[in-house]
Amino acid sequence: MIWAIKDNVRIRAEPNITANCDVCGKEVISKCGNIKVWHFAHKVSADCDYWSEEETQWHKDWKNEFPNESQEVKVGCHRADVKHNGLVIEFQHSSISSKEIQERENYYKNMVWVLDGNSLCLGLDLRNKKGIITFRWKTPPKSWWYANKQIYIDLSSKINNLINELRTYYNGKKTFKTVSEEVENEYGGGTHWENDTIETTNLSIIHIKNQIQLLNNKSIFLIKKIYKNIPCGGLGILISKEEFLKRFKDGYNKN
Repeated sequence: MIWAIKDNVRIRAEPNITANCDVCGKEVISKCGNIKVWHFAHKVSADCDYWSEEETQWHKDWKNEFPNESQEVKVGCHRADVKHNGLVIEFQHSSISSKEIQERENYYKNMVWVLDGNSLCLGLDLRNKKGIITFRWKTPPKSWWYANKQIYIDLSSKINNLINELRTYYNGKKTFKTVSEEVENEYGGGTHWENDTIETTNLSIIHIKNQIQLLNNKSIFLIKKIYKNIPCGGLGILISKEEFLKRFKDGYNKN
């Protein structure tokens, strides 16, 4: 957690500080190294909120988009990442079970999810079909099939990954696929099927460029419908981060 209580005031983690957890009241100490995000940790035990996960810079950056008083808000025995205008926003970087997803949704009720696309959605592939954004998810975390609240996926880091992948093609990487075709038997007597390998490098480059163009200005993907099978697919809409923040800072519209 980034925030704790000291002398009845909420403070951020800074070097050599002790404070108290706002959920359980026990002592916490600041952890301010050079690698991990500065945060507080319980002095003698694990975090009292078993829903918490290790803070990353991604968490911190998202939380800081909201007022300080909306960050890490105590809701009963749990600590919501953000609670603003009555809505809980949970930022999820690591995998969790379907049971925990349902527990949080039932507990917070009025909430949405924001997933880190760089850690949870690496196999997510978007396509624009006549203005409709469809997706294929090669390796979906199946637990999210059981979510009933809105799921937004932060794909901002995916753009850099796509750009790097495009560079590898320009540096000589090639892709191929196997195709089958029906051919005449050499000595007559009908036909048979043969496999051939064709190069698909140019098609791969075009596909990556289309992905970059899709995400260039709108990097938040809201899943509207998901088909619960493998390969997983569905459809959704793309919005910019600015649109997301405007919507949830100005007040949540359930429609």
